[in-house]
Amino acid sequence: MMTPAHATSGIDGQVILRPVSPVEWPGMVNQRPYEALIGVADGAGRHIEEVRSDPDGRFRIVLEPGTYLLRPESDAIYPQAPAQTVTVTKDQFTPVRIIYDSGIR
Repeated sequence: MMTPAHATSGIDGQVILRPVSPVEWPGMVNQRPYEALIGVADGAGRHIEEVRSDPDGRFRIVLEPGTYLLRPESDAIYPQAPAQTVTVTKDQFTPVRIIYDSGIR
């Protein structure tokens, strides 16, 4: 994803879907990158933006320093992921990992 050359703070995210198989054995990778729409709310809870992760599950969003709430979207009961509070610090991109539960059991 492209970011402005002057962008100095925000969130670098990764979205994962797991499990992807109901059976898991030692050493097995039971997750995969996931394309998802993530809503972003400011500290007062106001929706300010949304971002979609790419096919590799990655996203980057430029934000001013502050506290934000990431709200992973879903059209159904599964997959689902909990909201996360993230603090963005001046001149840094905060790493965030969003894990969607596939509902596979």
